[in-house]
Amino acid sequence: MTSPAEPEPAGQRIDRSTVLGDVYQIGEVHGDMTIHRAPRVRSAYLHQVRRIAPERLEDREEELEELAAFCTEEGHGPYAWWRAPAWAGKSALMSWFVLNPPEGVDIVSFFVTARWASQDDRVAFTEVVMEQLVSLLDTEMPPFLTETTRAAHLLGLLDRAAAACAERGRRLVLVVDGLDEDRGVVAGPETRSIAALLPERPPSGMRVVVAGRGHPVMPSDVPDHHPLRDPAVVRSLAPSPRAQVIKVDAERELKRLLHGTGPERDLLGLVAAAGGGLSAADLAELTGLDEYEVGDQLRGVAGRTFASRRSRWAPDDLPDVYLLAHEELQRTAVGFLGGKRLHRYREAVHGWAGRHRRSGWPEGTPEYLLRGYFRLLQSTGDIERMVACATGRLRHDRMLDITGGDAAALAEITAAQEALAAQPEPDLLALARLAAHRNRLRDRNADIPVALPAVWAALGRPVRAEALARGIPIRHWRTEALIGVAAATAASGRTEQAVTLARDIGHPEAMLAVADETARRGRGTGPWRWPATSLTPTPGHVRWPPSCGAWARAARRRRRRRSWTRSKGSSRRPRI
Repeated sequence: MTSPAEPEPAGQRIDRSTVLGDVYQIGEVHGDMTIHRAPRVRSAYLHQVRRIAPERLEDREEELEELAAFCTEEGHGPYAWWRAPAWAGKSALMSWFVLNPPEGVDIVSFFVTARWASQDDRVAFTEVVMEQLVSLLDTEMPPFLTETTRAAHLLGLLDRAAAACAERGRRLVLVVDGLDEDRGVVAGPETRSIAALLPERPPSGMRVVVAGRGHPVMPSDVPDHHPLRDPAVVRSLAPSPRAQVIKVDAERELKRLLHGTGPERDLLGLVAAAGGGLSAADLAELTGLDEYEVGDQLRGVAGRTFASRRSRWAPDDLPDVYLLAHEELQRTAVGFLGGKRLHRYREAVHGWAGRHRRSGWPEGTPEYLLRGYFRLLQSTGDIERMVACATGRLRHDRMLDITGGDAAALAEITAAQEALAAQPEPDLLALARLAAHRNRLRDRNADIPVALPAVWAALGRPVRAEALARGIPIRHWRTEALIGVAAATAASGRTEQAVTLARDIGHPEAMLAVADETARRGRGTGPWRWPATSLTPTPGHVRWPPSCGAWARAARRRRRRRSWTRSKGSSRRPRI
């Protein structure tokens, strides 16, 4: 797909300069000028939700029907609070629902969890939810968010997104799982909870679904008249028999490890202290054990105390990683380790990262040090090490080598800038270093051919393809590249992944491209539909959401205009 040349708006052209966005000149400008607007954001949070969801959800048909009715039917209040004890299967139900939304519903979600670093407080909640909202609205992330501005921006985006959904005949639903796991809930007036950020009067028909344990302590910063304080919003969830069996086995194994041999305690302590994400090879390097010994230990308890996950960046090339299998296990393990031992294990992780940094982040650097380690630093507030990682040129080059793009590196820079900006006296030199490094990354992504990410997807490297596409700084080109990735992914037979990416892109041409490629491969006898209970497309007659028909027709008209424009000799990219 290509974009026609677009006329330059009056007042935006400045010689020998690059201008993206509105410019207002006051006085005279001498020399070069480069002005960047913040890039449009495409949320990738569904990747994390898929890590939480079970492969198959058993015996929850009634609950799924009730959730769908609450989100789609009139006559319901704006809030539903599902409560159940630990190990009842709450997260399994909520993650399945988020991945399989009812027709006509747009879901924005957040899963509060301490098993992954920086995913259990209001800062993480606002960042993740706002990222999804700006993706839904196809707008920009507000820059340099601080504790004093986050809540206002979040509520403003919720209001705009809910209104936009209502205008398209759809409904916005916010799902928050694990509300009782919020690390910001403390005794006294210092509480800064996620619950207090939830809107008191959800706008434009928006619905809110929260889940947590029974009989929670209401955070003190939640207003007295907030719907969460209304007992009528509570819905009890019966524990899943399957979850109870897993609980008994996992707790028994955890107790054995807590009182086991030194190597067993070290494996448990390192996984808990790191926040998950360490492979068997990583743990062998940290403990001094042979890798086969570590593998035997982890395989012996996999599915009970530890859960394994495929590598996020290179699942076909990099080893599986391990984390504790449940929030309760993470909390119990951290409590048992105590402050001193937890500090000792984290210092071991810092020393391990330091050795790789001094070696120049060589080929074979563990994925955790390039991805999970920065999240650990965020969760512990280690700003000095955050800045060192976010300005590490060799480290970001290694990340580019693995992922094929700079999206993760740019996200680290943004997080470090926000952490510095929130300080009473920000380090201006560190902010300048981060800005210079961001410019370097943007410059090296500016001339990526729009079709190149789709080539990587066709070669069976979808993660690299998506990372490369998301690193393109100009919105129209980035969207075009992502649509190409979705189409190439569908053409190669990875339909479920293509459908998820198309939904994430949120552009009508993405949906059309995936549908066209799927039909071209002969899956079914013709067009296909997006089913309400599965991400896998099924044969049958096309059933687009109500607004998609208009989007599809508009997309086809744009294609015809582009074909006509190209025949007149226009350039491939719009002028800037």
